Amino acid sequence: MNAETWIALAAVVIAVAAAVVSIHQARTAKDSARAAQEQVVAANEANQLTRQQMAQQAMQERHQAAEAEQASQREAEKVRVELGGNGGSLTVRIANHSYRPISDVQLVDVAPEGEGPWRSWKPNPNVGSKLSTTSWPLLHPERDETVAVWLLDEDGGHVRKLPRSASVEIRFRDDDGQWWSVVTGTGAHRVAPPAP
Repeated sequence: MNAETWIALAAVVIAVAAAVVSIHQARTAKDSARAAQEQVVAANEANQLTRQQMAQQAMQERHQAAEAEQASQREAEKVRVELGGNGGSLTVRIANHSYRPISDVQLVDVAPEGEGPWRSWKPNPNVGSKLSTTSWPLLHPERDETVAVWLLDEDGGHVRKLPRSASVEIRFRDDDGQWWSVVTGTGAHRVAPPAP
């Protein structure tokens, strides 16, 4: 065999080898592309599942928060304010019918309703400290506190005549640390904590 034949034979072998390598690379590229596409599909499915799980968890958390808020509202509604009158004093009774204690209870306002000389109020100074206290650090379940209040005219004088009704507001903190206001006739609603 002469050199030209060897060169031609070598060229054929190289061409066949190049074709085999090229076919192999094409198959490998195709397999890689298929694997990459499968990975993309799997990643998309995993992302979709994660989003669904996160949405479901967020919905459960919102539901639990709403249930907790409703339970707190129900308990706050069980704190009652009752009015009475005796000897020129308006009596305000605060009763905790909740199953949980409340704290930082305070008589905030007493506003007589209807026409009359009443402009402000203060605790009755002629009764003992138990009946003239307007704030209590703790009120246990099924307990109550009563305060005797004088209604005052515009000069600060005691008006012995009592109104037919009055709007009374109290504030307190529940066992979860939430602050509430209870106004006679309107029920309980959440309020911001008092300024320090």
